[in-house]
Amino acid sequence: MIALTHKLQNFFFQELKNQRWVTFFRQSIGVLLILHLISILPDFNNLYSTKGFVPSDIMDVFVPNYLLTLPKIISYLKTFGIQEDQVLIGFKMLYILLGVLLVTGVRTRIVAFILLVMQIAMVKGSGFYTYGIDFFMSMSLFYLILIPCNNMEKTPYRRLFQVHLSILYFLSGLGKVTGFNWWNGESIWKAIHLPFANQDFQFDFSFLGNNPTLLIIIGWATIVIEMAYPLFIWIKQTRNIWLFLTISMHLGIAVFLNLYFFSAMMIIWNLTNFYNFNITINNKKL
Repeated sequence: MIALTHKLQNFFFQELKNQRWVTFFRQSIGVLLILHLISILPDFNNLYSTKGFVPSDIMDVFVPNYLLTLPKIISYLKTFGIQEDQVLIGFKMLYILLGVLLVTGVRTRIVAFILLVMQIAMVKGSGFYTYGIDFFMSMSLFYLILIPCNNMEKTPYRRLFQVHLSILYFLSGLGKVTGFNWWNGESIWKAIHLPFANQDFQFDFSFLGNNPTLLIIIGWATIVIEMAYPLFIWIKQTRNIWLFLTISMHLGIAVFLNLYFFSAMMIIWNLTNFYNFNITINNKKL
């Protein structure tokens, strides 16, 4: 029992040879957070204000009373005579400013905490518009609150992060393999023909209608990459291969489905957890 405890401690509380992975994660998330907000600025008020496409009183039906949301903040500040337009402008400016502070490394954990509160308030107040990137952004900010950025002490957080990512991919693959749509390529066919997909490059996929075998291969390749991730990403000899395959999969999602922010987030998570940043340091020394 003592030996098992010792092994677990050594596994989770690994000695950190450098903090490059933390810096990369912090800066990448900060840049992605800013770019994501900028991308929705033209529609921000229509999505997140009390008078948006879906009024806040309808949204509130699906939101627990204890959750702080942007519409609740707007309503509260109105009691002090602060108008909604002023609140929205201030919210956007503060969000971008905090994103810049996150990139530059100023009071990272405090900044990440404030950003997490603001991000959840924004997302939960307009739940109809959320998708994968929003949930992963919340988790990323939470990790930045946990991870110390300016010291070299042993912590379990990177190992927990790695285990979290491994479980995530396995369960994603398991969900696909338990159905039949991924076995026969139907899910791939549907995905590339979604209304929002393939809008930027407009590839002609008509040839796939006569080549269903290729769709089946892509579907099964996705399942194998995800379900085998917890195995091959931890084996030193296969780690770089699986990292390459996983990142290639997300690049494909970005190009063909136009899910740029979600794909960028997943690539950041993969590089943060399993890229060997010691190589970069050693090359610079040479």
